[in-house]
Amino acid sequence: MSNIELKKSRLAFLYFCVIAAFSVIIVRMIFIVVMGDKVTVSGIYDLHKIGKRANIFDRNDVLVATDLKTKSLYVSSILVKDSQAMAQAIAQIFPDMTFNEILKKISDGKRSKQWILIRRNLTPTQVEEVQNIKMAGLLFEDDRIRVYPQKSIASHYVGYVDLDRKGLAGIEMQYDRELVNGEDVKIAMDVRVQDILHDELVNGVEEFRAKAAAGVVMDIETGEVLALSSLPDFDPNLQANASADQRFNRVTNGIYELGSVMKVFTNAIAFEKDLVKWDDVYNVRDPIKYGRFTIKDDHAVKPEMTVAEIFAFSSNIGTVKIADKIGIENQKEFLEKFGLLKRLDIKFPGLGRPIYPKIWREINLYTIAYGHGLAITPLHLATGVSTMVNGGEMHQPLFLKMTKPSSGSRVIKESTSAMMRALLRKTAVEGTGKKANIEGYEVGGKTGTANRAEGGGYNESLTMSSFVAVFPISKPKYLVYIIFDRTNYMFNTGGMVAAPVAGRVVKNIAPILGIRPNVNPI
Repeated sequence: MSNIELKKSRLAFLYFCVIAAFSVIIVRMIFIVVMGDKVTVSGIYDLHKIGKRANIFDRNDVLVATDLKTKSLYVSSILVKDSQAMAQAIAQIFPDMTFNEILKKISDGKRSKQWILIRRNLTPTQVEEVQNIKMAGLLFEDDRIRVYPQKSIASHYVGYVDLDRKGLAGIEMQYDRELVNGEDVKIAMDVRVQDILHDELVNGVEEFRAKAAAGVVMDIETGEVLALSSLPDFDPNLQANASADQRFNRVTNGIYELGSVMKVFTNAIAFEKDLVKWDDVYNVRDPIKYGRFTIKDDHAVKPEMTVAEIFAFSSNIGTVKIADKIGIENQKEFLEKFGLLKRLDIKFPGLGRPIYPKIWREINLYTIAYGHGLAITPLHLATGVSTMVNGGEMHQPLFLKMTKPSSGSRVIKESTSAMMRALLRKTAVEGTGKKANIEGYEVGGKTGTANRAEGGGYNESLTMSSFVAVFPISKPKYLVYIIFDRTNYMFNTGGMVAAPVAGRVVKNIAPILGIRPNVNPI
């Protein structure tokens, strides 16, 4: 081969290499601009974030949590020509982001080949404004955002997710795997009942100037939790802005000494063991001295009272005398049977564990009898009272809508349950719970007022005021439990604060739940 031909061959090969190199660059640029750099994006963008998370519905198919498609804004460091101009343009669209903040993101990102995340979940208006910037290097990626149509009303029940839509609380956390796998979840909540409970608690907090409040509505026959509310609450759509106090679920995780509502269990033990009768009479005139403790009644009614009156008018002195007949072993065994000494065995995250004496002394027998010395969650109390009035069968709380009937486990005799229903009705008609006695709905219930435990003692100026209501008491169907924490009212008792709110909840939810007023109430 001649020298001329050899030079031509080498020149042709050189031209081919140059053309091939430019072709690769052009194809690469087209891929980046049109298709997106999926190789580098995959390293920072998990498919879990963009895969659709399933819906959550209430028991009547009302949507309470869902995903919406959005777009997130990225910057490709390869294509950015003027970092400052781009940062300035972006800052004008997002007032909550400063120019320096955006510029730092772009500058730092230039050291990496990955896309630079500027803002997630843009609104359609923001997407349009970004597109109008018309600068090379601005890129959009498909994204999703979790949306809660009910906002703060159901925040502690439904829960919330993090930025990557992973469940962090409530139903979202408990059934995270199912929701990620595309399985819709139908919960036991009735949004209508939830809305009423929430509103009445909010009104009560304002009226009685309480620091916090909680409430729960349960189906007594099944254990389904129709509503659960804890105040202060938060909007799960903006959960990142919520404080720890707002996130705290007082119904499932709060551990409290609940006061005289616990007398329900004391009287039930005495009836179950045939230790007392309805009309047995006790002297309740004088306070009981026990070492450095003095047990007294806040409101003396009369010097001698029957067992029924002791319960209806919430006499601590009379309750302690009944507890004396019960004894430590009977009390402890009974409370264990009702599950009040252990964490609830249910499918819901963040459950509180009861606090009780390691060594159960006589003074513990007395104080636990009237609601001090044993701390449980409000959901423990609601579950126990539901069992107490439904004939004596325990149903664990259910947060998913029940699909088939379930049988509970028998805890007490039907005769004991009937006696307790009569006591609860007497309390609402004649005793401390009269403000909850809504005409026509046969409400039965029990008040509770407890001083808050602080620094190894009790602060008598700070109270937990509560009322547990059951209706209709002749054939119990639903339970409402209301609690107000640290009220600042003229009378901070369960009867004056929680009872009227519980009554309003009963009055408003009864028609929704198909409970008609009884023209001849018992």
